Amino acid sequence: MKCSACGEKYSDELDFCPFCGTYPKKFCPKCFCEVNDGGNVCSGCGSELLPFEQFKHCHDLKEKAEEYKEKDNFKKSAECYEKILEEFPQHEDVIFLLAKNYEFLGEKDKALSQYERLAQINPEYVGLCTRFAKICIEKEEIDKAKEYLKKEHKEHPFENEHYIYSMHICFLEDDFEKANRILDRLFAIGPNEDDLLIFKVNNDLNLKYVEYNQELADLNERVKEYLEKNFNLSFS
Repeated sequence: MKCSACGEKYSDELDFCPFCGTYPKKFCPKCFCEVNDGGNVCSGCGSELLPFEQFKHCHDLKEKAEEYKEKDNFKKSAECYEKILEEFPQHEDVIFLLAKNYEFLGEKDKALSQYERLAQINPEYVGLCTRFAKICIEKEEIDKAKEYLKKEHKEHPFENEHYIYSMHICFLEDDFEKANRILDRLFAIGPNEDDLLIFKVNNDLNLKYVEYNQELADLNERVKEYLEKNFNLSFS
């Protein structure tokens, strides 16, 4: 092994560097914290600590996955995430990202399988219930979607996406009064620019290509005004 502190090499049979006394870096495969106190077990979750080199390999694969995703190569991105999960099957963020990749690829069953896998590990993962709700909406299981969105709101009231899908259900049910109330709540918590912008673009497409609705147009105008005022965007 090579000491991260002094740079000297020593046998991996030793628990610490004999030259400077530094313990090698290790990390927790479950909560992904870095540890160099000489222990073999994570103090947070009790998982066995692994060598830092494995963490670096995981990190490099994750960066590649993000690069592929930015180029809309979701298949290659998914392959990188799958390789990470071969070594670290409890990696919650990677499971979530892999599932979203499968959604982009149109492989809904694979996406659902990964979300269910994540639910077994951490049922309160941020955004998980919203993704279940999205799938339910696509399957026209609206009541089931509502239950998932209520659960997401209870567990993560400041997460943006579940407000947007709740408004989408209002559009399906022609309840624009409720949709505007939900939008008020979203504005109150300070929505994410990207989420709100995607919401506006989808509304624009619906108004142009699906069916024009004055109530939807008015609501979308509120979204546009918020984006212009708070994020200095221009739609003129």
